[in-house]
Amino acid sequence: MTVHTIEYHDGTTVDLEFLEKKHSYSVDGKYVPATTTVLDNIAKPALVPWAASMGARWFLEHQEDELSPDDMAKGIRNAHRASNREALQIGHQAHGYCQNAIEWKLGIRKEVPSMPPHENAVNSVNAFRNWVKEHDVNWFAAEQKVYNREHKYAGTVDAVAEVDDEFCVIDFKTSKAIYSSHHLQCAAYASCVADMYGRDVECSYVLRLDKLSGEFEAAKSTELDDNLRGFLGFLAGYRRIIKLENRPGR
Repeated sequence: MTVHTIEYHDGTTVDLEFLEKKHSYSVDGKYVPATTTVLDNIAKPALVPWAASMGARWFLEHQEDELSPDDMAKGIRNAHRASNREALQIGHQAHGYCQNAIEWKLGIRKEVPSMPPHENAVNSVNAFRNWVKEHDVNWFAAEQKVYNREHKYAGTVDAVAEVDDEFCVIDFKTSKAIYSSHHLQCAAYASCVADMYGRDVECSYVLRLDKLSGEFEAAKSTELDDNLRGFLGFLAGYRRIIKLENRPGR
């Protein structure tokens, strides 16, 4: 477990405890939900046909194998999991480069960041670098832990920056699409960042770094208040479900 001291604009601090293995947060030993945990149950329709296509591809590759019907069904059912593990690895490498690059610009890191080993992660990195070239970006932080004192949730925002003179939060994605829930997540981060920096967050960016084409897709939102209300609705629902299920420690 690592402890991150969150400093707010009024001089107060909160020690946020982060358990990396479970990707969970706590304050004073009491569990607080992560933004991603709150939003995980939102349906992502694009994932259904993707999982089906992974299963179909697995079947075509193994249809000549001498497999029992049960083993064939299991292989088809779990095909998307192997692809998902690789996608997570690519995302981790791309995020790592972005963090290192930002921290190098801030003087936190002395060494120029090196390109990641996976070819698809390199494509995502090129997308990130191309987006930066198109904007005037003044970085404030990367991979910043945040905690909302009022609503008691936590998370890690990928980047805080001024982009073309607008103070904003940025969330990097290597997924196949940008989902509405990503904007709610950014608004949740923005509320925390505003309390920490003592200034209004003017907008958020969901920056999708395509791992195949090397192109970026940037979704900017200025509707942070409305998006935050949406997130808080899911947070209330999440807490109600936890209470009904009577999960210990939460």
